[in-house]
Amino acid sequence: MSNIKTTLETSVGLEKDNDKLFDYITELEIQNTPENREAKVVIEERLHKEYKYELDQMTPEYGIQKGSVRIGHADVVIFHDSKDKSQENIKIIVECKRKNRRDGIEQLKTYLAGCESAEYGVWFNGEDIVYIKRLKKAPHWKTVFNIPRNGENLGLPEKNSLSPATELVKIFEICHNHVYANDGHLKDKVFNEMLKILFIKLMDERNHTSRIADFGITEQEYDEILNHKENDFKVRINNLFNKAKNNYQDIFNPNEKINLKLSTLAFVVGQMQNFDLSHSSRDVKGLAFQKFVYAHQRGDRGEFFTPDPIIELAVKMINPKIDETILDPACGTGGFLVAALKHVEESIIDLKAERPIDFEKAKTDYALRKLRGIDFNPDLVKVSKMRMILEDDGHTGIFQANSLDTLREIEIQALKSGANNINENSVDIILTNPPFGRKGTITDKDILRQYELGHQWVKNNDSYENSHKVLDDQVPDILFIERCYQFLKNKGKMAIVLPDSVLTGPKLQYVRNYILKRFKVVGVVSLPYETFIPHGANVKASILLLQKLDSKTMEELNTDGYESFMVDIEKIGYQGNKNGTLIYKIDEKGQYILDENGNKILDEEISEALEGWTEYEAVNEVWSS
Repeated sequence: MSNIKTTLETSVGLEKDNDKLFDYITELEIQNTPENREAKVVIEERLHKEYKYELDQMTPEYGIQKGSVRIGHADVVIFHDSKDKSQENIKIIVECKRKNRRDGIEQLKTYLAGCESAEYGVWFNGEDIVYIKRLKKAPHWKTVFNIPRNGENLGLPEKNSLSPATELVKIFEICHNHVYANDGHLKDKVFNEMLKILFIKLMDERNHTSRIADFGITEQEYDEILNHKENDFKVRINNLFNKAKNNYQDIFNPNEKINLKLSTLAFVVGQMQNFDLSHSSRDVKGLAFQKFVYAHQRGDRGEFFTPDPIIELAVKMINPKIDETILDPACGTGGFLVAALKHVEESIIDLKAERPIDFEKAKTDYALRKLRGIDFNPDLVKVSKMRMILEDDGHTGIFQANSLDTLREIEIQALKSGANNINENSVDIILTNPPFGRKGTITDKDILRQYELGHQWVKNNDSYENSHKVLDDQVPDILFIERCYQFLKNKGKMAIVLPDSVLTGPKLQYVRNYILKRFKVVGVVSLPYETFIPHGANVKASILLLQKLDSKTMEELNTDGYESFMVDIEKIGYQGNKNGTLIYKIDEKGQYILDENGNKILDEEISEALEGWTEYEAVNEVWSS
């Protein structure tokens, strides 16, 4: 059975169901309190996966003594080694609090004072983090930017020691909160500064001429910055940013600067310097970018993010080929484009098995020549470009424009960015989730009059006719249907996410008539209501699989009748809450059903829908040739 992997999974320990929480280190059940759920098991997993401390080197809820008196229980302690788990061998102490709590740092210092061998302390509340280094003499403490990884010190990392990130969502959140709290920027400013830092990080990873990372900070440099002394850190980072501006002139203006306090910049760099962003998994990066962007972009124009399981389902059903041009005219963070690239990569691998082929070149050429994305929001365009750069470029195919503007204006903007072949009847495949609803209603008459669906339609017997009277307003998703039709070649394919009101609303019959006269409805995938709730929208929607055909062919099809693939997905694999809490399959005894590898199985019907589509496609000529 096909399996579409969800990337909504959040790290909350070994959570067996909605009521139980299991400690990451011991796997024993612990109280499902906000402190444990939001901070303790999260930091435990990070200490193991990111900082490389062994599980048998750590102990949760460790009693700290001062003389003969027990002064409290540290949430987590890390020992210098796993052989000696006495208080005299403690290296790091971690104190956790729930979100919005700010107390506990003095308590952490008290614990550290009672442990002669302790070197560092960490205070974490699930959103903010503080690192402390214990000193042998007065003032006894100092703030540091991080703790060292197992067996290392707080210096510039070697590039070959960088490791893929496992918790980018949490790292982005910590960095965002630190910038927001310490620099006083509005959220959109924080967003832009964070993007600059991510590009700087990427520039350093792409530089293979040096063994030591320039993107980083040492303990001595951090001390000097806090004491307002000059050092090389600022020079290194500015040099990297200048390279980024030079390499990506379509993203940055030449006069742009990093607008952060040096101490804030140093802290953020310190959180990221040990990660290999380029080689982190697509799922980890995709989820992190979506969460990061959603924290800053609240969908003022009705846009919101498409969950990765839905993206992957749509891509697999459309099944793009290496010679087909793909466009997303509302690309957002680039999810459809990244998934399409991943899908085509698999076919390149198959080609490589048949004949000699340069895989990396073929992948990059495909991204550059065949992938196109448009978004009205310049910040989202930057994120999409970054995601494509992380996937080995192809970012010049993404550009900022209003997809509902004149085709000529869009073509001009495309050519400026280096993305050719964006005009009428030019695209083989469209994959998109356009903005929905009244929030982003289009009222510009110059835009509306371009579209048949920007005019009032009147019923004439069993059909509808264009009255040629321009509407006062129209929702963008309806206009996007027509714009996608214009972009597509004849026999071009499309997977578009639309609100169910378009499919069933009595006042929108004229829209359905428009679709049925111009597209073959190859399939409809009805999505459950909770699909988009974790991504910012309370809307019931469906995926429409459509093929653009000429009017004569459509008239014949509609006269003769034809079959369409229909499936109603009721289970999406997660709850309809803000976090998209995962739901797993259980048996009649309430026990989790495991796969052949012992992993829990998501309670979802997406994989069954894809399997049904595969079987249907095998025995039906679903796409007209």
